[in-house]
Amino acid sequence: MIDYHEQHAYAYEIFGFERRDHLEIGSMSMGVGEKQKELYVQDIAQVLLNSKKYLQEDYHVFIVANDKYNLYPKIAELSGMEIVEEFKRPVLCRVEKNREDLYVESIFHLKEKQREKLT
Repeated sequence: MIDYHEQHAYAYEIFGFERRDHLEIGSMSMGVGEKQKELYVQDIAQVLLNSKKYLQEDYHVFIVANDKYNLYPKIAELSGMEIVEEFKRPVLCRVEKNREDLYVESIFHLKEKQREKLT
């Protein structure tokens, strides 16, 4: 919905960094086909897995996303987490041209997936 890679391109220019869009997760320049969606799922799940070593026990993770393709349940599963709750938040102040359509993003509350107890 929003090309954050382009929206934040000014930071590369300000700091004189070389752009490496091909290394970014979810770059719109890669398209939105099934292969790209699966790559996004794998990459975000890997980020969450890598982050776990820095999280405290009984952690809470919150991710803001517009999950129009319903990818975050799979991301949570692959990262050993579960979605505890999904909050919907309307985005009222937008800068893109089409401000007429209602834009809602989700805030996903994730926690470590609880293992089922064996009886």
